[in-house]
Amino acid sequence: MKRITFSGGSIVTGNAITAALMEYTTTVANAEHSVTVDVPVLEENGAISTHTLLLSPASQFDIADVGGISAEEEAERFPVPELPSVGVTGSVESNDDAKDAAADFNRMSAEIDEGLGE
Repeated sequence: MKRITFSGGSIVTGNAITAALMEYTTTVANAEHSVTVDVPVLEENGAISTHTLLLSPASQFDIADVGGISAEEEAERFPVPELPSVGVTGSVESNDDAKDAAADFNRMSAEIDEGLGE
């Protein structure tokens, strides 16, 4: 178990979640975006609740080990959440206009390449 301390306080969660968050926060920082992530957190009364964290390029964390439960129980109680995609997302067009534009681009690129050889 790990205690994650940040500007707004601290939470206790599983080792795997903490590792995933640290790796993911680096991706968020590199993409210069902010995202929210829901993570299971151990409350002071022993209950598990979900907290929503806002991760941004400015996120700063301090991580400390916290004992308490077995690795098996931790994996069961603290599953790693699905982390949203970061960066450019979209779809690729596959209609005739897209094919024509790609063919035009390839033709122009070939003409430029041929012209460079002269």
